[in-house]
Amino acid sequence: MFNYEQFPINDGFRVLSPEAQCSEAAALLDKGHAVYAAFEGRDYLFTPEDASLFETAAGTLAGLLSGRSSLVSPAVVGEPPFKAGDWIADLPAGLRRPIVFRNGAGDTLGFCMPGEALRHLWRLKRHAEAYFATLAETVTDAVTAVDRNGSVICWNEAAETIYGIPRRQIVGRRIGEHFESDSLVVMRILDEGRSIRNTYHRPRQGTHVLINASPIRDAGGAIIGGLAAEQDITHLVKLNEELSSAQASKLYSMAGKADPFSLMGGQSESIGKVVRIAKKVAESDTPVLLTGEAGTGKEQLAEVIHLASARSDGPFMTVNCGAAPAGMLESELFGFQGGAFSGQETKKAGKLETASGGTLLLNEIDKLPPELQDKLLHAIKRRTITRLGGHAEIPVQPRIIGATSRNLETLAAEGRFRPDLYYAISVISIALPPLRDRKEDIAALFQIYLREFSLLYQKPVPAVEPEVALAFANYDWPGNMTELRAVTERCVILSEDDSITLDLLPEALQKEQPQLAGKAPDDIELGPDKRLKPRMTEAEEAERIEEALAKTSGNKSTAARLLGVSRGTLYNKMRKYGIT
Repeated sequence: MFNYEQFPINDGFRVLSPEAQCSEAAALLDKGHAVYAAFEGRDYLFTPEDASLFETAAGTLAGLLSGRSSLVSPAVVGEPPFKAGDWIADLPAGLRRPIVFRNGAGDTLGFCMPGEALRHLWRLKRHAEAYFATLAETVTDAVTAVDRNGSVICWNEAAETIYGIPRRQIVGRRIGEHFESDSLVVMRILDEGRSIRNTYHRPRQGTHVLINASPIRDAGGAIIGGLAAEQDITHLVKLNEELSSAQASKLYSMAGKADPFSLMGGQSESIGKVVRIAKKVAESDTPVLLTGEAGTGKEQLAEVIHLASARSDGPFMTVNCGAAPAGMLESELFGFQGGAFSGQETKKAGKLETASGGTLLLNEIDKLPPELQDKLLHAIKRRTITRLGGHAEIPVQPRIIGATSRNLETLAAEGRFRPDLYYAISVISIALPPLRDRKEDIAALFQIYLREFSLLYQKPVPAVEPEVALAFANYDWPGNMTELRAVTERCVILSEDDSITLDLLPEALQKEQPQLAGKAPDDIELGPDKRLKPRMTEAEEAERIEEALAKTSGNKSTAARLLGVSRGTLYNKMRKYGIT
């Protein structure tokens, strides 16, 4: 992970052969030079501090070095730059001699004194600690690191904020002193040796987090500690609960009557920009072009613009330009007269007539055949149409809104859509963002659809497990709002005990939010004496509910089963006692 600095290597040395005289070596050392000699396959490096070895020595270096293994210098063989690595572990435990560095060709490149090596390693340690500490304080997640025994060695400022535990009260102490053992994911990974990714966790009452945790392994693969990063999502869970409340439903209904744009749902900046433009558009009768991926709510926005306009008392009609053959589409838009199909004297007004005084949405307008593009342009410019098979010009005054998931400007430039029609209908163009770019609106939209389908299927509005809300937030929603509506309808149909749990979601969404790793639900037990009983006091009930939630890491479905009650009953009691 880190690109460590090169080891400090001193290349100021002289090479002598084993046959050189000891006096020659002594002279070099006296002048402040280091001396290197290779003898019997071993490396010997002497510094001026070794001068006393040569004061009384006579003869050759070979004679002095023979049998003197204590003078051997350990050699590190490799290619520069030399950096801290596994070779450090191979150094002798009683290292006192300089460390010699050689390349693969056997050339001696330099040496490093043991003291210099220690100081360099100390600097690297301090630098690594500084990088890690800065990283831990830069991220907004709560970062916790523990050693193999569970003692906390890192507790950043975000962790202090989320859990309200100052660093001085937890660092150096076992983490189990501050949290229930069953809720400690970071300790569980020490035992199981596996990582956890993007998982909902409830470490203590009233705190909800999205956790990523991994064991820390040494070079040999042994677990030496654990690291966890926890994103505080308590606000998301509480928002979900607030939107589920009856008061939120009432406020939404009132807002929808007072302001049609409240039906768009959401408070994100991207949808806010759409609404601001659409409100101005609603005050005029000019044509509008709505663009965006399939399922982003173009038809809904068209209807909202209609409801907010002076034409709201008139009809709102839609035509899908890609759903009918050209002949049928022409009669649907412009009507027919004189038996164009049946040979009988019949007539029928088209949508351009019947939508007069109101709004006509032309969905998938990019699929409008070329010959009908010409007729539509005429209708927009002249405010008249001629029925298929007829001759008289009939005045029409609908407000035209076009919708497409394609780039109409590009199609016009390529000659695949009439440019003058494009300019006529795109006086104002509004691009709707995909749902993946407005994820902060998903919870509100989900609650809107929940109420809609609960009313349709005559079921109470169900409560939503935090894991479900997280799965929705993590998913990219390729089908946008259409897919969200379909998933919501599925959940309402399949829900039991007035609760929506992760297992009710389609498989693609379940993958986005795995349940918290730990004991399987069937392995968790409270014991028969810990279930809720009719004659309990409210304090006893609240205590047992909190115990069950702690043992199941906040999984309400499993907690309800342990307590011997339905999920609906558990939710009601949690609200009663203010348990989150």
